[in-house]
Amino acid sequence: MSSSKQVIIVGGSYAAIVALKTLLTTKDIKLDITIISPNDKAFFNVGVPRLLIENETIDKTVFPLDESIKNLISGTIHKATHVQSSVEQVDFQEKNVTIANGAKFDYDNLILASGARSISPIWKLDSVKNTDFTLDSIRQASAEIQKAKSIAIIGGGTTGVETAGELGHEFKGQKEIVLYTGSSGPLSIPLPNHVSSVTNKLQILNVEIVNNQLVKKQGESTIVLEDGSSRDFDLVLEAHLLIPNTEYLPQDILDKRKYVITDEYFRLRDHHEVICLGDILALGQQSVVDLTYNQKPIFTKTIAHEVFGDANVKLTPYVKPTRATIVVPIGRDGGVGAIYGFSIPNFAVRFAKSKDFMISKASGFFT
Repeated sequence: MSSSKQVIIVGGSYAAIVALKTLLTTKDIKLDITIISPNDKAFFNVGVPRLLIENETIDKTVFPLDESIKNLISGTIHKATHVQSSVEQVDFQEKNVTIANGAKFDYDNLILASGARSISPIWKLDSVKNTDFTLDSIRQASAEIQKAKSIAIIGGGTTGVETAGELGHEFKGQKEIVLYTGSSGPLSIPLPNHVSSVTNKLQILNVEIVNNQLVKKQGESTIVLEDGSSRDFDLVLEAHLLIPNTEYLPQDILDKRKYVITDEYFRLRDHHEVICLGDILALGQQSVVDLTYNQKPIFTKTIAHEVFGDANVKLTPYVKPTRATIVVPIGRDGGVGAIYGFSIPNFAVRFAKSKDFMISKASGFFT
């Protein structure tokens, strides 16, 4: 086994930091780690629905990457540096990565953790622009929310429901708020047994719900429905559709949705020295919960085997959970949720997330 290795992590958010922390656990091999990402700061995007009405707390959700990396490697035998850039190309045969200015970085192991972005810039970090672009977009959306008298939210998943709940709780019927779920009801996919409860909670907050209609945004403020009819709003928030940040990768390792195809241990099938983690995984659930509780244990063993060279470690395959673990605030007084499919009470949702959207715990993800 080599006494040192060059490791590259592509990405600068949740999955990349999990990867870095995992790599730093070894004392048997010295690692020279390069983290490449366009963002100079990590961002706790879980808190965005609350930040839209309370953006003075935005500084509590931002963590400079260079500072986090310096703190994490302190006291270890390893070296880690951050290169602020997007990645343009990966050559799996030559084992190198090319960044935006044409510079190449060689690797012994490559961790692909570049995540996904949202169709609207307010929900997630961009794949090319830095963190300030996202934060400025949130501040602008917050200002527009304050001025708007009518607001449409497209998306009946977690983000759409949480945002509708926050706006409904904040404005208490003073603004027209309409949630277009695009399905049979709000949270119908992750929590089908809770649709009625979610609907009732949103209606109490004066949120109008439109189900069973696929809609799209036209221009800046118009919603067009499947039947061709349209409806105008002062503001339209698109809270749906993730786009994987995989444009720099060859098409033959991507599925139809452009997520990365791996084996059940997160390795590229023809290149086991390349390991994936987080939102870009085709077999994952694209959530922080999945990353933290389901992906991380599998990734830890794969890293021990492939990077640390531990032949004794027994790899564990990833199995997508069939029962949801999810906590969804609907306003500040509670919401709905489940742990491995078992419902949790309103007060537990309030305690776990509704009171501050976990912003007080944000540093734990990145430091």
